[in-house]
Amino acid sequence: MIPADLNSLSRDWLSEALQTPVTKFTVVDAHAGTTGRALLELGYGEAADLPARLFVKLPPTDERQRQFVTSSGMGRREALFYGSLAAELPVRVPRCYFAASDEAGEAYIMLLENLVDSGCTFKNASKRYSLDYIRQILAAFARLHAAYWNSPRFASNLSWVQPPVQHEIGAQLIARALQRHADNMPAVFRDMCELYLAHTDAIHQLWLRGEPTLIHGDVHDGNLFYDAGQPGFLDWAMVARGPAMRDVGYFLAGNLTPQDQRDSGRNMLRYYREQLLSLGVTAPTETELWQQYQWHAAYVWVGAAVTLAMGDAWQPVNYLLASMERLHAALDTLGSVEAIRSAL
Repeated sequence: MIPADLNSLSRDWLSEALQTPVTKFTVVDAHAGTTGRALLELGYGEAADLPARLFVKLPPTDERQRQFVTSSGMGRREALFYGSLAAELPVRVPRCYFAASDEAGEAYIMLLENLVDSGCTFKNASKRYSLDYIRQILAAFARLHAAYWNSPRFASNLSWVQPPVQHEIGAQLIARALQRHADNMPAVFRDMCELYLAHTDAIHQLWLRGEPTLIHGDVHDGNLFYDAGQPGFLDWAMVARGPAMRDVGYFLAGNLTPQDQRDSGRNMLRYYREQLLSLGVTAPTETELWQQYQWHAAYVWVGAAVTLAMGDAWQPVNYLLASMERLHAALDTLGSVEAIRSAL
């Protein structure tokens, strides 16, 4: 039985999950956001190749957030990822010691490597941003995407990896963001809101064009870490089957400075394509990748605008406003609004 919350954890359950006698455990820290998180300190009854501390992910305590995570399948999807796929990926991810979920996704739990104890660093874009940093992430993306490019496994043992979910509430929140923030935003904010609201379904179909591969689906600075000079990816709740530009466009639009976007955006896409080619992928042309980038920059913008509509509930508004300045500059530089209109 999957523990419903931290209070349901027991030495017996942990012993069975870890296949090692657990003599004691302490919840060192716990908090909840999109999902519940906790840090456990454990004692073992025999010598074991297990860490003294484990990072735990399980459903959030807030009932409304629980319902959202269940309806979106985020918890079950991440548990499936860690339990059946994470160990084979050609990129660094947190090591998983146990993962399980029920069919409905209401109950799930993951016992993961505590990356802090492994010496990993976080929020690296703000600390070490450079075009070399951007290229490192793009090279890691290429390894991930190349390994699953148009994979036949999506019809067999990876059939649970589905295309990105389109949430109906998204359009409602974009409308709320438009109503509350249009007067304080640049013109591209209103243009993008109105375009999205007028063509929601068609835009989501546009974002599915291209060869499918395994995508992380939510690569921002908070979901990246560094270990021994190499990037790693965490928080896989949005893992999906989709075009690679869902990851690449999301990352570039959200992280390139406006100046680097103007001067080096095309060069970064060219570098990513070269990495794919070196790994044996029949990659899209540079023109196709650029067009997809124009479209998918709007995807990351939609995510930010939806979060902004929630006030401080999901992210601090001041942080979001700073992020959206960069995204608006990206939309303007890339001509995303007109590119999407033309594609539609």
